[in-house]
Amino acid sequence: MRKILLCLGFSMMALSASRQAHAQFAPEHSASYLDARRDSELRHQTLARMLMTMNMDPGDEGVVDTSPLTQYHMPTHRFEPEESLQLPRHRSLPDDTHSYHPGGSYVAASHIPAVVQVNREIGLSVTGAWSNYKEKLPWQGASTGYDREIGWVPGFQLDVADMFDMYEIDHVFLAAHFALGDGNVAYKGSAYNRLGDVWPLNSTSHRMTTDSRIEIGKGLMVNDRFMITPTIVGGYWSWNRDIQSSGGVPKSSEAYGGFLAGIQVRLDYALTNAFVLRGRLAWTELLDSRMDAAGTRGTFHLRPRPQWTAALDFDYRIARSLHLIGGVQYTYYSFGRSQLVDQHDGFYALEPSSWTNGATLHSGLAYGF
Repeated sequence: MRKILLCLGFSMMALSASRQAHAQFAPEHSASYLDARRDSELRHQTLARMLMTMNMDPGDEGVVDTSPLTQYHMPTHRFEPEESLQLPRHRSLPDDTHSYHPGGSYVAASHIPAVVQVNREIGLSVTGAWSNYKEKLPWQGASTGYDREIGWVPGFQLDVADMFDMYEIDHVFLAAHFALGDGNVAYKGSAYNRLGDVWPLNSTSHRMTTDSRIEIGKGLMVNDRFMITPTIVGGYWSWNRDIQSSGGVPKSSEAYGGFLAGIQVRLDYALTNAFVLRGRLAWTELLDSRMDAAGTRGTFHLRPRPQWTAALDFDYRIARSLHLIGGVQYTYYSFGRSQLVDQHDGFYALEPSSWTNGATLHSGLAYGF
């Protein structure tokens, strides 16, 4: 019995020793180690889901296997990172920053590039137009001087523009322009009689002009801050001049008018999200130009000549939809000499060649829509 008890005691001691030995070799893991291990497993699971769904269509709806033998459900939707692991899709931008993406999409409907916004406005400006008009008969000598008008004329101009997407074409541009000038300028010219006598004449002339045109084109985005917009231009212009009587020479009136057609390139560059510089370069041909003079028989048809225009404007947003606009425009154009028009008693008249330099300043407000 004592041997049995002694053996039992040795067995218990051996069992206790083996448990202690096992406990000595069991690793003890810290909390940080367990957290790192869990994060590593989550990253492996995320990578596996991404690789398995890489070529899936986001709109596809998969079927999940719910049979009892399924131990691990394969992902059936295109991979999307967990909310906590998602990277920001867009760089954080201030509220007034416009972020444009190719294809006509924007981060927010109200946040569009400034170079696009300036082409969606209705603007009204007051103007001051300076012109220098010269003409000379082919047989006049240098001592007779020029038939010349020079001076400033006040007026106004109205501009309406829109830029939109149409089917697969983005940034389609439409615009309309109307300008009117009305005032008196200095007239320095010549008077003559049927005997061929010519003498200088200084007077004033009432000058009224209109310029109506429409444009259609397409904007080309270079980047968020620079847009180039080539357009086709067409329109109608008019000029009425009334030369006041002076030195015994009676008052005379002439009415000019005609069509124009050509091309224009608009260049818009946003210095800031609120301030845009706007340039314009244009070539138009003056077509079907004509002149009717009071007391003269027939219409004088002037030969076609080009008109060149260069302008530099600015657009400054002072409120959400209110913009301050202004700028300067330089214009050069000419008229070709007309045909001879039979008057009476063998007397013929013609309208000589002429050329005009002009500059127009404007300033006003625009409503952006």
